[in-house]
Amino acid sequence: MKTKLIAYISLLISALLLSGCSQTIQPDTGQFYLLSSDSQANNKTNSAHVIGLRPVTVASYIDNPGIALQTSDNRIRIANHHLWAEEPNLAITRVLHGELNNLLSNSRVDNGQLGRNEDWQYILTTHVDQFHGTEKGLAVFSGYWRFESSNNQGNKVLINTRFNLSSPIEKPGYTALVAELRQLLSQLSEQQAEQIARELNE
Repeated sequence: MKTKLIAYISLLISALLLSGCSQTIQPDTGQFYLLSSDSQANNKTNSAHVIGLRPVTVASYIDNPGIALQTSDNRIRIANHHLWAEEPNLAITRVLHGELNNLLSNSRVDNGQLGRNEDWQYILTTHVDQFHGTEKGLAVFSGYWRFESSNNQGNKVLINTRFNLSSPIEKPGYTALVAELRQLLSQLSEQQAEQIARELNE
């Protein structure tokens, strides 16, 4: 009887250990989304202007692994299983860097994530207030940006403006939301490039 009891206890312990192991190796059910960049940053060595793109800053609710969804006028829900593949501020900076380098043909745009270069003639600063979807089916992207000259005498603000962009999401789901947010990023880069080119007489 005692031998059977010991055997039963041993089997029970083994079963519990196997159960615990199976729980720890369950596959992650999260889905990861990337802000793709179609533009390749050109290596411009002889450019008329050199612009430093400071790392984009974002509102605190955006600085999360989960994608944000506005559920009412004053409520934001952060997804648990629909996640950004990289930090949103880094992704937005990367996309703007690539697109601005292609749109501003006479300027070299440096990614300021690596630090400031001494040859920067201008500085572009962007802050994002809103970057999310809504339950009403909209993608929302807003904030402000500033373009300033930089020299030994200090910085002079040349452009200081807000942007408020939104567009309907074509399909339900986070994949369509991320795709629409990516399109809004392109709209912002086009607006920035147009105004900067006008300021620099490009």
